[in-house]
Amino acid sequence: MPRLLVRATLLGVLAMATAGCGGPSDVERENRKAFEMLLTAISLKNPKELEKDATRIEERHSGGQLSDARHKDLLGIIEKARAGQWGEAEDMAYEFREKRPFFK
Repeated sequence: MPRLLVRATLLGVLAMATAGCGGPSDVERENRKAFEMLLTAISLKNPKELEKDATRIEERHSGGQLSDARHKDLLGIIEKARAGQWGEAEDMAYEFREKRPFFK
């Protein structure tokens, strides 16, 4: 009987691992990519890329792929960078990433 229990437990663990139980969704992964592009633009102090990334973030928000709360957070970072406060924007972005590795 204990052998059967061990097998059942192992099969359950394997099933959860292959199903991606608890991992980020595709939307969350795409939001992370968009955020990383924004962070790169800020780190490089690149206004042209910043605007491309701001547009991408707006599109994700208007498409329902980015929540109002996270959109507001990202806009705060974008506005700091647009104001030329690149260092502060970068600090805010790293803090955001640390708190929310994946987000909607």
